[in-house]
Amino acid sequence: MKMEKFFEYLKISARQVARKRVRVLLTALGIAIGVAAVVGTVSLGEGIRYQAVEAIKDQSDLTLIEATADMRGGTLQLITPAKIDEISSLSHIGASSAIVRGAYATKRQTYLGVVGVDPDGIGGVIQPKYLKGVPFEAGTRQAVLGHDLAESLQRYEGIRLGDTIPILVREYDEDGMPVDTEVDFTLVGVLQERDDPFDQAMLIDRGVAQELRGDTSTSFDGVLVRVDSPDTVFSVVDGIQGLGLTATGAFEQIESVNKLMDVVVLLLAFFAGVALIVGALMIMNTMITSVFERTREIGITMAIGASSGDVVRLILYECLFIGLIGGILGDLLGIVFAGVINVFGKPFIIAQLGDTFATFADTDITMVTPGLLLLGIAIAIALSQISGFYPALKAAKLDPVAAIRTGV
Repeated sequence: MKMEKFFEYLKISARQVARKRVRVLLTALGIAIGVAAVVGTVSLGEGIRYQAVEAIKDQSDLTLIEATADMRGGTLQLITPAKIDEISSLSHIGASSAIVRGAYATKRQTYLGVVGVDPDGIGGVIQPKYLKGVPFEAGTRQAVLGHDLAESLQRYEGIRLGDTIPILVREYDEDGMPVDTEVDFTLVGVLQERDDPFDQAMLIDRGVAQELRGDTSTSFDGVLVRVDSPDTVFSVVDGIQGLGLTATGAFEQIESVNKLMDVVVLLLAFFAGVALIVGALMIMNTMITSVFERTREIGITMAIGASSGDVVRLILYECLFIGLIGGILGDLLGIVFAGVINVFGKPFIIAQLGDTFATFADTDITMVTPGLLLLGIAIAIALSQISGFYPALKAAKLDPVAAIRTGV
């Protein structure tokens, strides 16, 4: 179709729309309300998602990942030296170090979650900062405690820096009966508070940890991986999972938030979709009425040479204008809707989310983006075209002679 003809169709359709401004405006408002609901609800969901992720990034160490063994396809993927080399070869890996985990207890039965790590590798992955004391030395029974564990042992067992910690290492005899062996460690360092699981951990030399549990194998319990940037965490996680291993870390909080917000946005979008359907039915009803009122006019148009395709295009172009008006109005209403949510809904939402997301108080909890506004207009135009298809076909099937004789 030539551009001249295309613009002529648009001109005729615009003239038809302009002839009945009030009806068109009311019809467009129907679809606009639906678009506003979509823009408002999606902006709320995306705003909360964005703020939650930013809060997690500020409060958590996203760049530290632990890769552990996993069962894939009926085969247990162990953490072997070869697997460690494969992990180290992934992109965006800053450092990695194999670890051995254990569970000991003090003589007063305080639980100790032990992480055996290579002293030469601990700086690259855990990046410890010491509240007091120094790092443990390789091959020695020295220990460094996480902040919370050290505070707990000092408060309830009187253990301080430099003290000897009698630890019970449990083993099982030939009859399966537990046998506790007492081993002394010297507390040489205490970590600063980190707000991660290492606050409750006891760090010792990896070789000593393997020796205490009688482990002579070349496999480990996991690998600590330090990623070079928070933005590359998920690509590294995908790489680790691609090796048949399980990846854990603070990034899982972001995954949980994304899953939760996907469900929330989907539910909100469902209710917004109901408003869109109502708006689409209003457009269809308006166009059916318009075709009925213009039966004679359409008949004359076809009698002087317009084809059925020309009639379909003219009706759909009228719908295009209605959808465009509805989309723009819907975007404007959606921006207002998002503003109202920020003013009146934010205190309630923050109260429900708890102290973790108290930072929301200083920012907007809705996020209206150019892409979202374009989506609103696109939805309005698409629905207007779908709604106008039946009236357009109905007009195109009119018999010109009968339409002129019986039409309004």
